[in-house]
Amino acid sequence: MYSTPVILADKVLHGTEKLNGTEILSMTLIGLSVVFFALIILVVYLSCSGVFFKKGGNKPAAPKKTAPQPAAKSTAPAKAAVPAKPAASGEDEEVIAVIMAAIAAMGAADGKQYQLRSVKQVTRGGSGRNIWAQAGVLDATRPF
Repeated sequence: MYSTPVILADKVLHGTEKLNGTEILSMTLIGLSVVFFALIILVVYLSCSGVFFKKGGNKPAAPKKTAPQPAAKSTAPAKAAVPAKPAASGEDEEVIAVIMAAIAAMGAADGKQYQLRSVKQVTRGGSGRNIWAQAGVLDATRPF
């Protein structure tokens, strides 16, 4: 037997030495154990990091409460409260603006003028995916 595994490995790689069955089996078992040990370490690391990031996740900050200000006295007569029209959120307005810009650009390319009359959210089908995800699945699974 050789004094160091490095000398044995060098001779095997150069083809001057042949391994017997027990050496082949031991090298295979050592290699497999190293690979599985590394995988176990990786799984433990990812599990611990997942727990770490869940605890420190982005939590919405609670709105600060301010003390009510005393109403200033005025001599003008009080106006009747008018019910306000529910305003769309800023994000909805941005989405509508982007849709309108896309329609205008499409119409300008055709030499026509289009008008946006309503915006409705499309309900998802039974799959729970949006239409773009469904199109991607259909494209990826289309037969050749």
